[in-house]
Amino acid sequence: MGYYMRFISDDEKDITLSFIEMALREADSNYAIDRDTETDSEGDLTYGGGVYGEIEVNRPGDGLFDEEIDELKEFAENAEGEHKEKVLTHLNRSKTLVAVRVLHQGRSAEETFQKLDLLWEMLFRHRSGLMQADAEGYFDASGLILEVE
Repeated sequence: MGYYMRFISDDEKDITLSFIEMALREADSNYAIDRDTETDSEGDLTYGGGVYGEIEVNRPGDGLFDEEIDELKEFAENAEGEHKEKVLTHLNRSKTLVAVRVLHQGRSAEETFQKLDLLWEMLFRHRSGLMQADAEGYFDASGLILEVE
């Protein structure tokens, strides 16, 4: 199954792998996205040739997006916290979902997450959204806003 982290955007501006790769490479040219297909929706997120995650971009109507959002809503509905309604409202308005299956590949979790941090920082800087991490919860640019087990 794996450990997933997601950026859920309600921004009108689209998010593509090309956009993500360009923004990451502006900060550090060691980042790249090796695409599995000719589409701009899935591939491997790499740094210096090492794979740090499988990345996929989903949108309403592609099948997976609606399933993921419904599941995320269910977890948020079962959580308790002052930002629960904010998270649910955001999920209802979401337009793009960037999912990363985190791959440690023999590295420490800390090293892997350090390389992924730039992805989330860049997305928060350029798009409106929340980040969700499995078994942790929902984050905005300031940090954890709703804990979800």
